[in-house]
Amino acid sequence: METLLAAGTGIGLSSIAGVRAYLPLALVGLFAKLGLFVLPAPFDLLSGWLVIGALLVLAFVEAGLDKVPALDSIVDIVQTPLRIVAGAVLFAAAFQAGVTPDGFGELVPEAAAGGGIAAVVAVLKVILRPPANVASAGVSAPFLSIFEDVVAVVGGVLAVLVPLVPLLFVAFLLFFFYRVRKRRGRKFGGLRILGD
Repeated sequence: METLLAAGTGIGLSSIAGVRAYLPLALVGLFAKLGLFVLPAPFDLLSGWLVIGALLVLAFVEAGLDKVPALDSIVDIVQTPLRIVAGAVLFAAAFQAGVTPDGFGELVPEAAAGGGIAAVVAVLKVILRPPANVASAGVSAPFLSIFEDVVAVVGGVLAVLVPLVPLLFVAFLLFFFYRVRKRRGRKFGGLRILGD
């Protein structure tokens, strides 16, 4: 049962890391500081107030840059490797995969699984999110970004308390992006003839 709970927490946190890199790390560090989450070494570094503060500042910068229509696509592409690393760290921390005397211990398989989950979510987000440098079928870039922020905050909190639920939030977010992109394609579909 403990393994299933750890897997659910790891999957939830890794999927949220695919949306926002720093916020789930900051939330896990804060939960560890408050005694609601146990972080094994070397991940216990996340529970220091200085690290939590730095991660929160980076989370605000990431969210702020994502709301600028000219930068959001670039931010998503640049942040994808960082989101993969964050997913790997969070999944390994959820499984209590610490570093053993041989140097790696259980860290590698859990980190690979978490990085893979975060990578799938991050890449799907880059592909499915409508281009936000123009109004996207009635949905603006700041609205899409705020929607991602809500999913990241609520999902990050729920990942620790109710495992696997954040995965549903992320799936809904990606489905929403797909629907907006499809709707936009239908709206401007007749204009393609002008390019011929």
